Amino acid sequence: MFDEISRSIDEFGNSLLGALNNVQNAFGRELSVAKPIKENVLQMIGNTPLIRLNQIGSHIPNVEIYLKAEFCNPTGSVKDRTALSMVLAAERRGELKPGGSIFQAGYNTTAISLAWISTLRQYKFKVFLAPDTDQEKIKELKSYGATVEVVQLAKGNWDDSLLETAKSAKDREKNSVILNEFKDMANTNAHFLFTGPEIWRDLGGNVDAFVAGGGSGGTLSGVGRYLKSKKPSLRVIMGVSKNSRFIRKMVQGDSSIRLPESFDPKVTDQYIGVDRDEALRYQSELYQKEGIFAGLTTGTTLASAIHYAESLPTREDQKTPSYKIVVLSPDRL
Repeated sequence: MFDEISRSIDEFGNSLLGALNNVQNAFGRELSVAKPIKENVLQMIGNTPLIRLNQIGSHIPNVEIYLKAEFCNPTGSVKDRTALSMVLAAERRGELKPGGSIFQAGYNTTAISLAWISTLRQYKFKVFLAPDTDQEKIKELKSYGATVEVVQLAKGNWDDSLLETAKSAKDREKNSVILNEFKDMANTNAHFLFTGPEIWRDLGGNVDAFVAGGGSGGTLSGVGRYLKSKKPSLRVIMGVSKNSRFIRKMVQGDSSIRLPESFDPKVTDQYIGVDRDEALRYQSELYQKEGIFAGLTTGTTLASAIHYAESLPTREDQKTPSYKIVVLSPDRL
């Protein structure tokens, strides 16, 4: 009897899995239940979930806000996508061969992702840091396998000095590259090819606005370009701090500021700046009201998204389709 019951359960499970695979084939969706096994941990990058916010923003009629949870990537950051894309692009160009070295100037989240991916792909990774770099950040980099060199710098532009140090190291070592997300279009392309299509797929094309932070500008530009190619009326909003270089350049007109090459200003429709206190409040509310622990950048972009949503024409008519806003949450730090 138990054998018969077990067989029936197995048959039901197989038929359900078959049905899910048929759905996947029909709509091109990746259903995690249908592909539970990853060939390697790098396949854990991407396909992050959209999480609907139920409390934050609920005071705005007929508007739905979704968080693109990039903190679900292996190192807890959207930069896993950027780092992998840059490494693969360097390999395709023949600039990086087995056993080679990757250099980076300065600490950021991308350095963590590059250290992790370099370890997995058996590259040497070295990052050059300024003397005032926090010791915890140095410890974190080393824990991911990075070699760290603290560079004693003369007063001046540390970013330029660190980059020159990295270039000197590259010149001395064959089979080496400097990966720079601010200049490398592989950064922007990763989000055009993957992050944007994921959002479009998971909402079935029902997305009206996309909000992301600044940084290198690659995520916003890549995702925004893809979503606009599918829906030209879609709005792309950059949510950043009030003193961000993007606000100073694009809103206040400061011509002395250089913006990253990975950023495409033609994609952005609106810039919204918020102060630190407001960003901290929304970061706290995200945990208290939604149970989501994310970084301060998410607090900034979420605050910007709320400002944008509150500026929309009132949508009291429940028969009107809800206005869907996707907010990119870049990391959990």
